Amino acid sequence: MKKLALVLMALMCATTVFANGSKETAAPAAQSKTTSNVPALKGPGNVTLKRLAGNASWDVNKDIICDVTKQSTGYDVEYYALPAENANEKLMMELASGKSYDVMSIGMDKWRTLMANGVLQPLNDLLDAYGKDILAGVPNPDAWKAVTDKDGKIYGIPRMYPYDSEVNDFMIARMDLIRAAGIDKVPTTIDEFYDMLVALKKYYGDQYIILAGPLKNASENSSTLSFPRTISSAFGIWNDWMVDDNGKVIYMTEHPKFKDMVTFFAKCANEGLFDPDWAANTTSSINEKFASGRAILVCANRTLAQQSIPVLEKNKGLTDDDFGFVSALFGEDGTCKYKTSTAISAVACIPKSSKNAADAINFINIGVEGTHFTYDADGSIKPINPIFADERGTSYYYLDATDSEAWKKQWPSRIRKSAAQWLAFNAATIKINNGHPEVFVISPFTFMPPADNYVKYNTTLSNNLNDFILQVMAGTRTVDDVTTFQKDWANNGGEDVRKELQDYLATR
Repeated sequence: MKKLALVLMALMCATTVFANGSKETAAPAAQSKTTSNVPALKGPGNVTLKRLAGNASWDVNKDIICDVTKQSTGYDVEYYALPAENANEKLMMELASGKSYDVMSIGMDKWRTLMANGVLQPLNDLLDAYGKDILAGVPNPDAWKAVTDKDGKIYGIPRMYPYDSEVNDFMIARMDLIRAAGIDKVPTTIDEFYDMLVALKKYYGDQYIILAGPLKNASENSSTLSFPRTISSAFGIWNDWMVDDNGKVIYMTEHPKFKDMVTFFAKCANEGLFDPDWAANTTSSINEKFASGRAILVCANRTLAQQSIPVLEKNKGLTDDDFGFVSALFGEDGTCKYKTSTAISAVACIPKSSKNAADAINFINIGVEGTHFTYDADGSIKPINPIFADERGTSYYYLDATDSEAWKKQWPSRIRKSAAQWLAFNAATIKINNGHPEVFVISPFTFMPPADNYVKYNTTLSNNLNDFILQVMAGTRTVDDVTTFQKDWANNGGEDVRKELQDYLATR
């Protein structure tokens, strides 16, 4: 039995793939057969594969991982990255025009769009022939069901997010500036948070942006919402689609605390506590505002922490003690709900236009054991830096499949590649997990298979929701307009999506 990768994407292995050959049983949903003939392998050295993934800030063909992957798999690969803006439109346009990729590693929303447009090919026979280790590497049958149609045909390889209860969207705070204003601790409740913002505004006036945000289109399972989930947690709002105590599927605007939440956002915006550029900000712009020293707090994730904290420490002479992290906030009644990070973080799929489907699956199935790490006394993997960060820091981008159970144990090494990431993860995630694990809520729709109306309408519904909240914050609409919003929502597919979700709950 071949020796496969011990460590995964962000770790020392850095191959494009990972599966565990020690497992013999495929996931139940993967046992269905298709009737198509299985193409023969051309084999490493006889084909150049084309792989497409999400946006990247580096040249994806010049990373050291490309050479590592070539050495471990034998395959020549040309790597392509989607643009940061209008990625869905770009992807559909390319596929419609005949652009051919052999494997695509994309998020669930993009995968659902491709499924709805019928551009993907089923993988059952290919996985049975060339991907036994891939099948064994994802033992969760629900994950396979999520990428399987009603006829039992698999159209993607699910890659599970490895940490089930991460606070992906937190805030970084300049504690040196906050202490100077007479505040000595990071807020944990919504009232403490508001009082801190008011005190900072009173002390500094317009010298600084008090809170730069929001964090949208963020990496790794972070949200694309127009507001911080660290704040919405205090109102018990943890997702766009939720389920009430009676088992009814509700949309965010129907939550009993929605008006209170949006009123709070509008109040903060009107009092100058939020960045006046809130609606126009991008991830890059809020990162620049914080890293340059213009903002006291910023909506962030681990990537932004990694980018901004070292710059401030170098240019402003700050230390780790000068940074605080606002995690999920509690409401005045003790409410705190935050969506778990349990999810399929990416799906590897093969378009019908691929001429090398067999080799694409074979490529994903291959792995190799690596180095660049040690073990802590408790058995946790600890990267050897700086070589780990330098040579393996971007390897997560090149991953298509994992042994999900092994990856859960090994994933923390990815965070420890950066002192700033580890600092943020400890403060925003580990602390609340140790003290209040009950705040995390798993969405019942995490593994819902493709649904026509959800694919057709939900992106537009989400965009309209974001726009409405931003309009209330800007004062062009009021919170009482939610009634009109809800009518428009229903007429634009909201009720159709709700019915699908409700029917899915009934079958679980």
